[in-house]
Amino acid sequence: MSESAGNFRVDPAELEAFLVLSEELHFGRTAQRLGLSQPRVSQLIRSLENRIGRRLVDRTSRRVRINPLGEQLLAGVAPAFADLWQAFVEVRESARRLRIGFLGPYGSTLDGPIGRFRRQYPDYPVSFIQVQWTDIYGPLRRGEIDCQISLAPVTQPDLTVGPELAVFPRLLAVGRSHRWAGRAEVDIEELAEVRVIQPHPDVVFEFARSFWPGSSTPTGRPIATAPPARTEPEMLSAVAHGEAVFVTTAAMPTRFTHPEVVFVPFTGLPAARTLLVWRADNADPKVLELARLAEQERDAVR
Repeated sequence: MSESAGNFRVDPAELEAFLVLSEELHFGRTAQRLGLSQPRVSQLIRSLENRIGRRLVDRTSRRVRINPLGEQLLAGVAPAFADLWQAFVEVRESARRLRIGFLGPYGSTLDGPIGRFRRQYPDYPVSFIQVQWTDIYGPLRRGEIDCQISLAPVTQPDLTVGPELAVFPRLLAVGRSHRWAGRAEVDIEELAEVRVIQPHPDVVFEFARSFWPGSSTPTGRPIATAPPARTEPEMLSAVAHGEAVFVTTAAMPTRFTHPEVVFVPFTGLPAARTLLVWRADNADPKVLELARLAEQERDAVR
């Protein structure tokens, strides 16, 4: 009487022993590869044959051979087992690496903590992935990165806000030929005299509202707007080739420049703060360790 699929068990250890034996054709070498005793390998093969109901391996004192029924099983099992092993390796590699997202010029704000992290975990790969302003938290929520360098404020309920990483004074990007290019500083009230490049509409509202000036100055003077920019190069090109200006931070010229753009100190908006952020349901101990190292570095600087 044949067993139904519902009560037929497959033991991966038996299949692995059978696959390795099919390559080695020797019980001793198979045991060595698997890190098992030779009697244990023999036991696994016998158990697999008992499940099948017939012999799969012909063995004598001098020779081991996979018989036709064993070859049939091998043809079906080997590719599936290879796929299973590949999936395991890929997931294991994902679990043993740290992927850090960053916005534009702010990736270097973790240099100190990352250096300490790498010294503590030299076999734990760390990679940096730039996220787009138009999809600031998308990669984090989709699991494409493990944590992220973000700009304050972050009030998303599904995200955990970790330590502050750095503080950046505000700058105004203006064209080299602009009348403000040689100024010691420009105040937010003066933005009523120019057009200001706006953030893209897809930028998270809470961030766009607090990081960039709104539609008027603090005293109520209207601010004329220029078309939005999605990326830093787009912003620099618009500033270089037009009369518009763009409000940014001291981090910008450390990573993004243009020969026809200068940066002038800007007053009237608070300094920008970078934060380490991760998903609230992410319990990866390495993310928490990185946050701890970042917090230690912040406290040491203060």
